[in-house]
Amino acid sequence: MRKIRKKRGLLGILMIAALLGTGCNREQANPQLYVDHGIRETPVTVFTENAEVSAAIEERCKAVLNQDESTNITVYSDSANYYAEDGLSYRELLLKRLASGNADDLYMIHAEDVLEFDEKGYIYDMSALEFTGNLSHDALTQSTYNGKVFSIPLSYTGFGFIWNVDMLKQYGLKLPENLEEFLNVCETLKENGILPYGANKDYALTVPVMCVGLHDIYQSDDCNEKLEALSNGTAAISEYMEKGFDFLQMMIDKGYMNPDRALETLPKKEEEKSFFANGNCAFICAIYSGKALEGYPFEIAMTPLPVLENGSVCVVGADQRMAINPRSKHLDSAIAIVEALGQAETLDTFAKNQGRISSSKNATAPDIPQTDSLIACIAEGRQIPNQDFSLNFNVWENVRDLSQQLCRGKSAAQVAAEYDSIQMEEISKYGN
Repeated sequence: MRKIRKKRGLLGILMIAALLGTGCNREQANPQLYVDHGIRETPVTVFTENAEVSAAIEERCKAVLNQDESTNITVYSDSANYYAEDGLSYRELLLKRLASGNADDLYMIHAEDVLEFDEKGYIYDMSALEFTGNLSHDALTQSTYNGKVFSIPLSYTGFGFIWNVDMLKQYGLKLPENLEEFLNVCETLKENGILPYGANKDYALTVPVMCVGLHDIYQSDDCNEKLEALSNGTAAISEYMEKGFDFLQMMIDKGYMNPDRALETLPKKEEEKSFFANGNCAFICAIYSGKALEGYPFEIAMTPLPVLENGSVCVVGADQRMAINPRSKHLDSAIAIVEALGQAETLDTFAKNQGRISSSKNATAPDIPQTDSLIACIAEGRQIPNQDFSLNFNVWENVRDLSQQLCRGKSAAQVAAEYDSIQMEEISKYGN
């Protein structure tokens, strides 16, 4: 059975006036049509990961486009949700559409795809566009690769732990603020028959490993020198990341998480959230948003990761990155949409409606008391980016995949050594 896709849009208006013959002129059998052609509609298509983001983009476009009546840009959106039954991921669908040569004018790009997409010629350089001056320093830095601004981040966010505060109180525990306190919380819960960490197979593995492995780089005074050495291959990534993989192995060995369950848990279905909400674990990893904090029958708090000897850290990143297809048939209109969305006030409103941090210089965030410590940590700076584009190799994607291999039985030393090999291969491929 053929399925019919509905597209929503900001409808352009075609005014048609009919002037009927009047008086005694009976020879005029049909009305004469006077068409006000006005400004011809320009259809621009956007491909996103889910319908919620599509609707939010359309809503903001409706508020800021065509204000001077010199344009009539109509935004049509399509989301990967529609194709879910075909079994393809958003990334697979996006690549097929871009490779077709007849793809969307705008699309959402994942951080881990930037290196490959740039090599394939799928990225339009936005460096000269005015919106770049409205972004916060961190948001702009995380939207720049190889001298190109590859996307406009519609929001900014961070990853942290969400805790069942009631459960902690039940066992005389408080929210941990450093590694010693964290391990004490995990051990106490395990001794009382509670699984501490309800992990999924994606960011719940990736984030803790990156926090433990990379904080020595980003919180050091010689951060730039360390990044340069990693990027040109004179320093091995395992020098840092083996500690992160060791941490994950420790969590498994001590029974603080279930690796088999993690590998079966899909973040897109929010399975770990339901597991957590039902009281089956004490904390989960989540991306900061108002929605992530809803639906729990107990008191919660969202914190940075207390996995350092002297405190906490988190993974941050520009989020909901919108890129321009350089082969767009409506390039000028696609650019106009990006410029409209990139107004500081528009970015602030978009983030507020999504329950996220604004990517504008204002860096506004929702007033959610349960997340105060996470927001304070992000505001300090020197946190770990989900992808650092000064590096000529991927971080997030590689750490995720290698962490999954560790959960399947490989040792920390083995996956760290494999990362060294990947590092050199990708430097050879993507390095200048």
